[in-house]
Amino acid sequence: MLVVLIAASGSGVGMSPARADDVVEPPCSDLTVVFARGSDQELATSSGHGGMARAFFDHVETRLPGYSINKYELGTRDYGGYRYRAVGISAILDLYRTNFIRVIVSLIRRISRQDASQPPSGSDLLEIDGLGALEYRNSVIEGIGELTAYLEDRGTECPDEVFLVGGFSQGAQVIRRSLFLLGKATRDRIAHVALFSDPTLHLPEGESTESIENCRQGIAGTMSPWRRGTVRCSTSNGLLNLDGLTFLRIGPHTPYAPSDIESRIGSWCERTDGVCTGSVLDLILGIHFHVETRRFHVPIHSVYTDKYFGEAADEAVTRLVRAPALQRS
Repeated sequence: MLVVLIAASGSGVGMSPARADDVVEPPCSDLTVVFARGSDQELATSSGHGGMARAFFDHVETRLPGYSINKYELGTRDYGGYRYRAVGISAILDLYRTNFIRVIVSLIRRISRQDASQPPSGSDLLEIDGLGALEYRNSVIEGIGELTAYLEDRGTECPDEVFLVGGFSQGAQVIRRSLFLLGKATRDRIAHVALFSDPTLHLPEGESTESIENCRQGIAGTMSPWRRGTVRCSTSNGLLNLDGLTFLRIGPHTPYAPSDIESRIGSWCERTDGVCTGSVLDLILGIHFHVETRRFHVPIHSVYTDKYFGEAADEAVTRLVRAPALQRS
């Protein structure tokens, strides 16, 4: 049986798994798909799942006819004492809008390496504490807690299920960080990881002129195995790896994933999506203000569902059907 996990972005993250109270778990299935939404995305108001979760579930289901599938969206209920909220990115975008000059100065210094020995802290540079970004950070921690608790618990109850993990935006951050906290026995059951617009994306080949050129030439072995989408070879780090925003990144950005699973990860990034490219220019040009909701949003995020979900599902299912638990005589 197979568990597929697709995810979104205090202390106690490492606490032992605990089942949600008064909830009847679905029976063990061939496949369990878990999806965690990105920032500002809402769960369905009644039974069912949010729009992005339903889209991914549908892509997987249509490619696995005849298999039983259990679906879970992160944030549906408390698990292990955590419940993922997927708080909005408005606070982070406001950091740039209200501190634009200081951000530019910081980036100029960062590029020139004039203050490399003493990089500015997130709190000092962008007044994070006063702008509510702590809520975003706590949301990520809650997602990590819920995800690890659910996955470990499901794995214990259904020892024949295989896992496939992934996430969108804030959800990708949650999933990627959770990989380090899961036991190796659980990671060994993960068939594939699908991440979309990860704000903590790291592509080492974008860090030097030589490696960038090797990437552009497509030289085998010079690109990260998780590189997907149209991201430029010059991209090295996502938004939350930049000076001044590292406070919102939970854990180190290198290595990108545990070495035993990195070959089973696909991390999709659109070349003009400042969230995963880390380009301030891409981010500023991509930010729109929605008059009705009076909130900032990033329209480029809407391309992932239609452009990459099918591709990711194809890749995931190819790996899944090779899993011994799913092979049928």
